Amino acid sequence: MISSDFRTDARRKLDGKWGKAVCIVLASLLISIAINAIQSIFPDDSLISSVASLAAAIIEVPIQFGLIFAFLKLFLGEDVKAFDFLKLGFSDGNFSRSWKVSFSIFGQLVLPIVLFVIAIVLIVFSVAGVAVSSTMPLVNSYSSSASYAYGLGALSGFSLVLFIAGMILFIVSSILMATRSYYYALSYFIAFENPSMTSKECVLKSKELMIGNRGKLFCLQFSFIGWAILATFTLGIGFLWLIPYMQFATISFYKSLTSDNYVEISDLGSEQ
Repeated sequence: MISSDFRTDARRKLDGKWGKAVCIVLASLLISIAINAIQSIFPDDSLISSVASLAAAIIEVPIQFGLIFAFLKLFLGEDVKAFDFLKLGFSDGNFSRSWKVSFSIFGQLVLPIVLFVIAIVLIVFSVAGVAVSSTMPLVNSYSSSASYAYGLGALSGFSLVLFIAGMILFIVSSILMATRSYYYALSYFIAFENPSMTSKECVLKSKELMIGNRGKLFCLQFSFIGWAILATFTLGIGFLWLIPYMQFATISFYKSLTSDNYVEISDLGSEQ
């Protein structure tokens, strides 16, 4: 199956369910607006604001977890209400499970994350070095000693080396993080359908399924870029339909990898 097959399957599965799918997205948007509104009540530099921001970050993961569960249940033909994603994300131990899966994914991405942090540190130090070297002549404008000139040149040169090294490491770590993260793109789906599996097992199973299939998922996601551009011209309203469309296409991709008896689009057409 190729990208167009997954999109076709998504539209077929969404037939008669568009209203429910849009309501789920709209409900999640309302929750997000409510959370942001609560955070905006408090001054940015207050302790309460920091606590509110931390609480918002803590509940964001199970909310996303619940949204994936809700779309999966809708894909499978189950009855799903607009706000069911909250129950799915926070009940039956799913709150802790969502964070366990997320931490397991984080553990698999430690190397690119560490490299990314090092890259940022190098870039910050290089910028600081340039700032210091640019102010040094003002601080010691009457100095003409060779040692001062040499030190200034060495600092500028070292800052340049740090900046180049930081940028190279930034690019490498970003590419590494992006490509490796695709290994674990199916972890939440697996966690939903396999409640007996540990979070680590879900993540490792996702990697197993995605070996040789990362490019296919990337192409599927990239195939929606035209729709995403069009959705922006509707003041974002189009995303109410685009998000479930993309989610269902991704679920179709997932099902094609996990279900031995999953019927391909071409087979469906020949049977009708």
